[in-house]
Amino acid sequence: MDFTLDETQQAIAELAGTILADRCSTERLRAHEASADPYPTDTWRDLAKADLLGVALPEAIGGGGFGVLEACLVAEQVGRHVAPIPFAETLAAAMTLAAPDGASGAGAHGSLLASVIAGGAVLTVALDEPGGTGADAPVCTATATADGDGWRVSGTKAPVRWGADAAAIVVTAAIDGGEVGLFLVEAGADGMSATAEEAMSGLPVASLELAGAPAARLGGSGAAEEARRVAVALSCATVAGVCEGALRITAAYVSEREQFGTKIGTFQAVGQRMADAYVDTEAIRLTSRQAAWRLSVGMPADDELHIAKFWAADGSHRVVHAAQHLHGGVGLDLEVPIHRYFRWAKELELQLGSGTEHLLALGAAIAATPA
Repeated sequence: MDFTLDETQQAIAELAGTILADRCSTERLRAHEASADPYPTDTWRDLAKADLLGVALPEAIGGGGFGVLEACLVAEQVGRHVAPIPFAETLAAAMTLAAPDGASGAGAHGSLLASVIAGGAVLTVALDEPGGTGADAPVCTATATADGDGWRVSGTKAPVRWGADAAAIVVTAAIDGGEVGLFLVEAGADGMSATAEEAMSGLPVASLELAGAPAARLGGSGAAEEARRVAVALSCATVAGVCEGALRITAAYVSEREQFGTKIGTFQAVGQRMADAYVDTEAIRLTSRQAAWRLSVGMPADDELHIAKFWAADGSHRVVHAAQHLHGGVGLDLEVPIHRYFRWAKELELQLGSGTEHLLALGAAIAATPA
């Protein structure tokens, strides 16, 4: 892969970065955290006005017509500025709805997707369940049964980011025969309840209880796996941004902080720790972009996604721990922004499968490949 972004991709990343840098200053983030709002609607609408919420959706409904890689470039900026907005979850669900497969497609869900593009609707995905997520064969105890022309879904999905705030939720559920299908459940549907939970990141999450909730099936065989691929790619891209943001803040801090009359950034041990964190951050960014690119061009990407998710989980752990450590006692002060990056990374580390689970899945895939 050529990791050089073309002019359009650079423009997308720079536009997202400019908007979020302005909207996600430390002061604005503090103000939002003190409010009862699930996410800052002004930031969400600014992204909509810049045509970034539809960046990977079809041009026929007002989207940008780009792919997973371009969506991931925006997700990187969301992570870099720890922007408390439902971008990755909304895009993962919206791209699934827009997929031209069976009951999915922009035509079938045009009004909902148009609302997403305009900044009027938030979507999310419910792919994880209590008791583990898995990587190669995710846990799926939720079930779906046919009901006339529709379906009924039952089970528990948790944790679901923005689960209580989304207009619709894309849910995985097992069908007779063991196949895992993909379903769309509307907010407020009979038989669905959402219970708010505490999350490490501070972002809204919920536990969804489904008791025969009416649902529409999305796509056919393989739709659930493809939705998970896109969600993992967006999650890894967000982690890449989180690590870059943490690294930049820490570099600025150690360049200014003095001990024994000397800037601590000149200490050899500090320099080595920063260098290691930089290497990890670049590895996370490059592996996540490689996986996103392969998805964008229709190439097999399962191995690359396992690699990217392993780096996102394992590498981010080292990066944010180094950033927190190098801040010393100051890092414990919630007035200092580094804590947001630490909390985001720790939650994302286990989202959609841990690093160990993805490494085991990758090993199994390699072992199954004929020499």
